[in-house]
Amino acid sequence: MIYFITPDLNSISGGNKYDINVLNYLNKNYCKVINISLTKHTSNRLLLYLRINRIPLHSTLIIDGLLAFNLSTIVDRLSIKYKVILLIHHPVSYEFQKNGKIEHKLRERKIFSKADKIISVSNSMKKVINKMLNSKKNINVIKPAVDDIYRKQLLNNTNSKNIVTTGSVIPRKNIDKCIEVLSKLEEEWSLSIIGKYDVNDTYYKKLISYINSNKLNKRITFHNVIENQDDLINILRNSSVYICLSNYEGYGMANVESASLGLPLIVSDLPVFRENLIGYNRKYVDVNNPSLIAKAVKDISRVNDYKTVPVYNWKDVGLKFKKVLYG
Repeated sequence: MIYFITPDLNSISGGNKYDINVLNYLNKNYCKVINISLTKHTSNRLLLYLRINRIPLHSTLIIDGLLAFNLSTIVDRLSIKYKVILLIHHPVSYEFQKNGKIEHKLRERKIFSKADKIISVSNSMKKVINKMLNSKKNINVIKPAVDDIYRKQLLNNTNSKNIVTTGSVIPRKNIDKCIEVLSKLEEEWSLSIIGKYDVNDTYYKKLISYINSNKLNKRITFHNVIENQDDLINILRNSSVYICLSNYEGYGMANVESASLGLPLIVSDLPVFRENLIGYNRKYVDVNNPSLIAKAVKDISRVNDYKTVPVYNWKDVGLKFKKVLYG
């Protein structure tokens, strides 16, 4: 029996979309996969242990890496009782500041080293994992697919002056830098921010303070999470540029989805983006230079020769998972 242990899949994210599609495809085409879905917060660690302890001996566990550090204290027992396959979108330790980062890196390294197999979503992340392990562990790279709907749509308004970005409103996404870029552009430009945010969060309050101080209120829209895919695509299709200034990503599904619609991309100069955006209309930027980014936004917006690139579908991803499970 195969068990897929994931974070709460009701929360919208690129990683969760990946997990859901893999889970559905395996169940539909190959084998019964039971999902144990929990949040990643440490308050649920005991519940996680109790549920895993009920799994029959010698089962195969596919564990989303976002939960890996929660399992570090029982990893030795897991590796004896089960076949453990880790699916790593990106190490959780990347989410923490210096002190916490060291602690979580050690915990993640322990479970990474005990896994029977590891699946990474990009070659860049594979290098990161091997660096954490100080080894060249055999890691399977299975990149995400793009939903067909993104490849069947066309941009609706190429004269738009709207910039769009997606993702949770958290520091590593550098939403503050996106807003600063907007402040360098003429008033006809606007910014749509699509992603989960908390009005009581310190980072969100900092953004609002900057927006108010620079009189950008009428030019910025916070959409929160958009659950309806058609509504999300409609905003993307009516924008002129997609911007992603993240400090790091495991893959960057939203970049590829937006590019598949024909949107030009302004993205951080990260190895993973250089790996996964070849052939798309994109420009890599230094996130600490808002004036040059603003110029790039205007320059790339005038390019109308949008180019799409063949990408995986979810059948391809499912076949690769099958090979890892049974090969």
